[in-house]
Amino acid sequence: MIHRRWAGTALIVLIALFAYLAVTSLWRKSATFDEVAYLPSGYVNLALSDYRMIPEHPALVRGLAAFPLLMMDVRLMHDPEERYWRNRRQFEWGRLFLYHWNDGDRLLHASRLVIVALGVILILAVFSWARARHGMATALVAAFFCALSPDVLAHSRLVTTDLAAALLYFLTVVLFRALLTRVTPIHVLTTGLALGAALATKFSAFGLVFILGILALVALVRSAPGEIVYNSRLPARILAAPRQRIVTLVIVFIALFAVAYIAVWAVYGFHFAISPERSFVDSLDWSEEAPSSVYVKGLVDSARHLHLFPEGYLFGFSRFLKHSEARPAFLLGRRSMTGWWYFFPTTFAIKTPIPLMLFVALGVTSLWGRRRDLTTACLWIPVVVYFAFTMTSRLNIGHRHLLPIYPFLFVIAARGVIWTWRTRLRGMRALVLALLAWYGWGTITLHPHYLAYFNEIVGGPRNGYQCLVDSSLDWGQDLIGLRDYMRLKGVSTIKLSYFGAAEPEYYGLPCERLPGLPIPRPVTKQVRKGDLLAISATHLQGLYVDDEMRRFMRRLRRQPFLDAIGHSIFIYRAEFDDMLE
Repeated sequence: MIHRRWAGTALIVLIALFAYLAVTSLWRKSATFDEVAYLPSGYVNLALSDYRMIPEHPALVRGLAAFPLLMMDVRLMHDPEERYWRNRRQFEWGRLFLYHWNDGDRLLHASRLVIVALGVILILAVFSWARARHGMATALVAAFFCALSPDVLAHSRLVTTDLAAALLYFLTVVLFRALLTRVTPIHVLTTGLALGAALATKFSAFGLVFILGILALVALVRSAPGEIVYNSRLPARILAAPRQRIVTLVIVFIALFAVAYIAVWAVYGFHFAISPERSFVDSLDWSEEAPSSVYVKGLVDSARHLHLFPEGYLFGFSRFLKHSEARPAFLLGRRSMTGWWYFFPTTFAIKTPIPLMLFVALGVTSLWGRRRDLTTACLWIPVVVYFAFTMTSRLNIGHRHLLPIYPFLFVIAARGVIWTWRTRLRGMRALVLALLAWYGWGTITLHPHYLAYFNEIVGGPRNGYQCLVDSSLDWGQDLIGLRDYMRLKGVSTIKLSYFGAAEPEYYGLPCERLPGLPIPRPVTKQVRKGDLLAISATHLQGLYVDDEMRRFMRRLRRQPFLDAIGHSIFIYRAEFDDMLE
């Protein structure tokens, strides 16, 4: 049995280690692609109540991240006639905001600390629920897996929605578990707020409604009399009759959706209009962002005309559906416009630490006999359902979309650790310690390049670019590393094909820009033999570039690279002349 004081000390050490790794890492990484739009849009959400920019992601998290900017000296050259602002050119406008009007990294570092704080809350949430349901030892191991997860560390230092989505997904499920056990106003309120916050963070959180429905059915079918009680007043009233349970759960769901609905409106400041600028609202062309389904389009139009949801939320939902359709993807050396059903199972297999996968398998074994128990169901049902949803998605651009399943896996894996530790087989405890050390060492030695984590199945991070690109590896985060490399090597200029929205000039990076995404201005299309080239992994694999650049990249991949910056930008010495017409 672990003494409570020692357990508290161990938890504090884990949180401190996590915070140190996250904070020291965020200082050494340039803005990722999406951050260039997320942070400026969050600021105008708060400062102007304007939600035109990047609406395909609801406003909660970017508003939270931008909150420190309200207490800083932020320059906003707000001009209704400015073309990027008027035309919702979110990345171009974001670059102006960060790199021309303000000191981008100063704003970014302050906002990233908010996401680090959410990472700490995730560790505490995983620890608290595991302790309540599975004991102190399991809780500490689960916190260890969470604090040293390369995926959690990668996204807990970025102003994006992925870490927050994982936290709110987990909180909604575990709070709903408490609600299913004892129906009280405070449980309804907290679960409804968690669900509303999730829906105001990512539109994919609508899948939670389906998951909560399944868990409610499990509670109806599997719970013994007395496990579901109604507690509007003391003493609690036991709901033994099936009819009582069904009626109570129907009322519970109505109350949950009511609270979540109000929470979504609150995130948008209870403003219906997407912008206070009437001219912009009148000129907004909804047909450009309409989903292909006529039925869904009709529902969105009806909700808009009836003012059922904020206009910014509805426009974002419509845009989310449209942009979740066909999009270029890369996996294991292949490109596709429609994706693969096995994309996420593959990313899970090669970007999840091997020790964690082994302990998850052991944890499933230890829980198999209890799989129908409600607490156990709250561990495996969210994982299975969410994973099934991702396998139907054609948006195969990032392993990060699997992040919501990991908090549950940390608890399952921790169960596997304790179950194995308690077996009497010789050498098992030494094996457990070795696997835990492997897990921790693999994360710490990768510092600060957590986005580039790949496990030993594919040879680690050095081979990651051959397996995945885009936000699974190369999100534009290594301009600072490239600048430091050039200074160390005495390189005066370089030709750069950069996949990212940050500005190399801001980071003091002397370069000529080769074609890429977004299209740079000015751009050079001439490569001479002997030129030093810096190529983002996403462009190196021919994703998001035209046929001529794809041909050039195929030719470049035939020669060895000189260095790799953060595993995402590759340095080449051109062995040929080429004109990229």
